Amino acid sequence: MVILLLTGTIGYRVLCHLSWLDSFYFTVITMSTVGYREVGELDGLGKLFTICLIFSGVGVLAYSVSTTLELLLDEQHRTYFTHLLNRRRSKTMEQHYIVCGLGRVGRSVCQELHDSNIPFLVVDSNPDRVQSANALGWVSLLGDASEDKILQQANITKARGLVCTVDTDAANLFILISAKALNPDLEVSARVNEDSNVKKFERAGAVHVYSPYSLLGRRIARTITRPRVLELLDVALENNNFDITIEEFTVSKSSPLAWLSLKDSGIRQNFGGVVMSVIKEDRAIVHNPDPDLVCQPGDIIITLGTPEQLKKMREIVELK
Repeated sequence: MVILLLTGTIGYRVLCHLSWLDSFYFTVITMSTVGYREVGELDGLGKLFTICLIFSGVGVLAYSVSTTLELLLDEQHRTYFTHLLNRRRSKTMEQHYIVCGLGRVGRSVCQELHDSNIPFLVVDSNPDRVQSANALGWVSLLGDASEDKILQQANITKARGLVCTVDTDAANLFILISAKALNPDLEVSARVNEDSNVKKFERAGAVHVYSPYSLLGRRIARTITRPRVLELLDVALENNNFDITIEEFTVSKSSPLAWLSLKDSGIRQNFGGVVMSVIKEDRAIVHNPDPDLVCQPGDIIITLGTPEQLKKMREIVELK
């Protein structure tokens, strides 16, 4: 393009005896096919030169457009731009969850967060897994989640929580230690393969530690011993067509329910919800709470009801 501009400018200067400014101006309007007016008289040779310049300019423009589109549509370049976009998006995220490892467990965690409209991002060292996350529209970062650089890219200092779902206990424990060093207040949930490692994760600062095999074993046993109870919980917690669900609400300081007893709060009368439990700020759990129990700021209210009832209740209980 620059060579064409120089060639056109010099050509008009030599062939048509135009000034340097008029030559450059005429070259620009000719190549851009704008064509306001001729700035001087053109003889036959000048007209032929103009025709060649027009065809050359259109050809260069078409080549530039096709090359640009090829770069944008190329898989490698598209992946690069997607990674660049994800890095920028991750730096602006706040109160989000960081899911480390996109295996079968990690993918299920991400899908649940996605369905619940909870902000999250994925960190995985496998390019294929990261690419699959990008295809689903999830914010993802390629790298080792135990590295401080990757965790900082995930904006861990402003994250709400972290989920360790890498395949090995050693890797999950290393991620946990690295994350806690960068954000001591981070709420960490971790997967373990060996039950003997649960205490190690708890000592390292994990709030929730899960063994998939133990959980599966207990679930199978409960389908035998308490099948109807398990069915009710599945109905309330899973996505289905039943009009019932279980939610938790944190009482805010500005909530109208703060410092009111359950019977005076109007939860049952105004929203139709049923309070199953109250988790106090010190993590003490009060099951089937007494109607005179006072709701204090920071208390978590576990409530059963329809999605519409609980949506209205959340707007009041968690009022900021």
